[in-house]
Amino acid sequence: MGFHSPKAILASLLAGLIGVTLLTGCDKDDDSSSVTLQSGSVMELYPVVNQSKTLRFEAKSSWTATCNADWVSVSPRKGSAGSNTITITTAATNRTKSNRSTSLTISSGGSSRKVTLVQSGKYAIFNQKEYAFGAEGGDLTLTFKTNLTADDDLQIMYSRQDWAHWADESRRTITRAEQEASTSKIVITPNKSGDTRIAYFVLVMPSDDGEWMGLDTAYVTQAGVVDDYESTDYSADGNVDVLQQSTLGKGIPIVLMGDGFTDLDVADSTYYNIMKTAMEHLFSEEPIRSLRDYFDVYAVTAVSKHSGVGTNRSTVFSTIPSNISSEIDYDAMKVSWYTNMVKKIDIERALSVVIVNSHSHNGVTALLFNQETKQPRQYSVALCALMDSITSEEVRLVLVHEAIGHGFAKLADEYGYEAKGAPTSKETSDIKYLQRLNWMLNIDTTDDPSRVLWGSFIGDSRFEAENIGVYQGAYTYALGVYRPTENSMMRNNDSPFNAPSRKVIYDRVMSLGEGSPVSSFEAFAEFDEQHKPVQWKYDMTRGLKAPWQRWHPAPPKIIYQSINNL
Repeated sequence: MGFHSPKAILASLLAGLIGVTLLTGCDKDDDSSSVTLQSGSVMELYPVVNQSKTLRFEAKSSWTATCNADWVSVSPRKGSAGSNTITITTAATNRTKSNRSTSLTISSGGSSRKVTLVQSGKYAIFNQKEYAFGAEGGDLTLTFKTNLTADDDLQIMYSRQDWAHWADESRRTITRAEQEASTSKIVITPNKSGDTRIAYFVLVMPSDDGEWMGLDTAYVTQAGVVDDYESTDYSADGNVDVLQQSTLGKGIPIVLMGDGFTDLDVADSTYYNIMKTAMEHLFSEEPIRSLRDYFDVYAVTAVSKHSGVGTNRSTVFSTIPSNISSEIDYDAMKVSWYTNMVKKIDIERALSVVIVNSHSHNGVTALLFNQETKQPRQYSVALCALMDSITSEEVRLVLVHEAIGHGFAKLADEYGYEAKGAPTSKETSDIKYLQRLNWMLNIDTTDDPSRVLWGSFIGDSRFEAENIGVYQGAYTYALGVYRPTENSMMRNNDSPFNAPSRKVIYDRVMSLGEGSPVSSFEAFAEFDEQHKPVQWKYDMTRGLKAPWQRWHPAPPKIIYQSINNL
């Protein structure tokens, strides 16, 4: 996949870990106290970032929670009388190699209760984090340090790329000598494609509930070979195929195109079939699935000189997938020109989607502002690499996340990175400014359930299955920005759009397709009852047997561009 820098990748991998509730156990509280703990007074936290546990308690009156440690976050920090829960999340990985502790104090009605939070100091750290191989491949042994014992069940898992694997899968072992350890031999096979490719290996240990936690990551990068074929027939370049015509409303245009495809790909219909499959992916999730008839979909043929993309390739849109992040650089003006090849298209209402002929796992969206007026544009550009195959589940989910989530609905990412911490006051103001423009409506900067943008969904039995609440970590910030659900299409790509995001998508379709104002909550709820997602969980492990493995497409770029040039 497309990868962030090593620190950011590890954070993003760990960001998707499934939260767990506190281990059972209960301290006897004094009857005179206004706070009764339903769980123990000591909570053990995991050593890695973004791991959550839940503290449950009863309060006789309104309450506040205080905790001063910077390596833990607490949400919410206040509430009313009755049964309550607080989510305790590790805000940093414990690198001290020993346990550390702090106190959480819950105060209510003149009395208080303290809970001791203890973060484990267990560790496993690779001695070398990055390895580079040529196209010819080679052998590799990973070494690392750890204070875990055999009882801790330390294991090493990997991305299961078929080009980076153990020489003998049945002997995938870890050899230890006190704190030093190493793996058995790993084979890096020759790379016959033109793409640089990346695999990764993660040291993991089980959590209390049997899920795997990633402790450290090592990356293997391998260079590709160059295909020297050059296109000679450009006669089909710029041709427009109508893939779908709208039957409802005004017709919302989506324009598909590809980069790094030669005349041979066009001649044998590979290009057309990829565009057709990409269209089906775009309409595979609710509510866009049930609103499909509002859209006009086109495929514009773009014939590149070379097959594949990158710095050594000559292609129509000059796309270059990053090797250290999931971003993709591209020629924005060229994408606009090819979009305008659709006759009579209103580009300001359009979404352009570029399929990049690369085996990298990259995806990104450009959200555009008019440079002259500083006003937002509905028009945006989503880019997604071909990855292993256009038919893969991974491509489908990335296309939905990027093109529908970011590009069409202007939704924010719902994940956060440890390194970013909390937004500054200016960054918080920027978020609120975008929200006044009806962008990023699936996040908020308050953790007050009565004030968040999706407050109407909380406690509504029609959305009970989604556990809608206030969860910390969104818009790439680990702290201080909140999302509606634990997981979603905009967080881990392993779940459908959550209900607040579905309403945003529904409202945008009604606005662009029918000219309707923002729908009422009840109008959307009635529609949603008839068009719920068909599945609540997807398999994004790509062969991994551990839920810690998570990948996030790049956050959307917000770009100011001249309207005269696009």
